[in-house]
Amino acid sequence: MEEKELRIEEPEAERAPRSVGFLISQLGFVSSTRFMAALEPLGIGPKDFLLMRFVAASDGQSQHALAERLEIPPSRMVALVDRLEEMGLVERHPDPEDRRVRGLFLTRKGRSVLEKAAKVAIDYETQLCAGINRKEREQLIDLLQKLQASATDLRGVHPGMSE
Repeated sequence: MEEKELRIEEPEAERAPRSVGFLISQLGFVSSTRFMAALEPLGIGPKDFLLMRFVAASDGQSQHALAERLEIPPSRMVALVDRLEEMGLVERHPDPEDRRVRGLFLTRKGRSVLEKAAKVAIDYETQLCAGINRKEREQLIDLLQKLQASATDLRGVHPGMSE
């Protein structure tokens, strides 16, 4: 197959440009906005959902260690955890070996909200991918992961988490 030279096309209001950057940016913005709206009835946002998933996957891990793993500045991590704790979704427990360290744990309510949020995420993904079949979805993920590998070191963490 012959490679076409990349060029900027004349804009058309009815058609998106054939630009990977534009399409990823446009879809990312729309997807993020819609996913926030889908989680809103649960009282959490995407950042809360991501943090709760990591807490659930590593019950008892220190707030500091989790912040490093997620590349979240410590001050931002404190604010995120404070919010989840105030909502009754996460608890800080002193480490039995070092009382200066506080491990993070989901509460019963937190596990329930996380379970509901996971269902929302699956439903949202299904809606988002309604126009493509399962094989195309897997191909799209493979291609996006190739782009991701050259664009960022962050794999399972959204760069917006640190903001």
